[in-house]
Amino acid sequence: MSVYKNDKLTHFKQAVDSLLNQTLAPSEIIITVDGFVSKEISEYLDELSKDRLFVINRLLVNKGLANALNQGVNNSKYDIIARMDADDICHEDRFKIQLTAMMSNNYDIVGGQVVGFGKDVSDVILRRTLPLNQNEIGKLIKSRNPIAHPTALFKREVFDKLDGYDVNIFQEDYDFFVRAYMNGFKMSNVKDEVLWFRMGEDNNSIRRRHGLGIIKKEFRLYKKFLKIGFFSKKDFVLNIIIKGLLRLLPLFIFKHLYLWMNKN
Repeated sequence: MSVYKNDKLTHFKQAVDSLLNQTLAPSEIIITVDGFVSKEISEYLDELSKDRLFVINRLLVNKGLANALNQGVNNSKYDIIARMDADDICHEDRFKIQLTAMMSNNYDIVGGQVVGFGKDVSDVILRRTLPLNQNEIGKLIKSRNPIAHPTALFKREVFDKLDGYDVNIFQEDYDFFVRAYMNGFKMSNVKDEVLWFRMGEDNNSIRRRHGLGIIKKEFRLYKKFLKIGFFSKKDFVLNIIIKGLLRLLPLFIFKHLYLWMNKN
């Protein structure tokens, strides 16, 4: 997981506690500190560092999530990596459920279903339904990301084969999963809800997906998909038009459409 200046201590503690309370305990917890963080978070990290379970990797300058994750995975000692965000909350059986699915079916990447929440986990905003098998993922992946990044469990060999996350691309997770799919890695989502995803009391996570800025970033991503042969010219044009029009809708309309699309 990565933590940075905009993360809140209370949320961060909830995220860490949800890892410590897993029915299948992690062998190590790697936290990359992506540049400056608040005094409160820094002091909490100092406390965590006293426990040998934690590996705290402090970066002097914030260089974004993709770089922080690359640093974290490169510092790991194990062959299976679990992703987590600093403000989300794992269900207590998350690792047990996902690792069992990975081992039983020889999956390379396993995600899971997520519950989006606002003020707290009782304030449910949406329950996101994601495809369960490789065939269903293949039908969805050219239009949107088929795996919720904070739920991802993947084999180290996937990361090594792909040379990690692309630090020059926005939606580094979508790009990562597309390249994994193109390289023939076996992907799945378990049917179980494994994570509470913090959307914010005012749906900040949706607001960040709206507007011209995100369109420009997606354009660069889709150009890469075209270049590496994942997108045809038709795929490229359709995604630019459809996603562009959606993100330019009035925000209140976009929010309703986003919630509806992520429930189906």
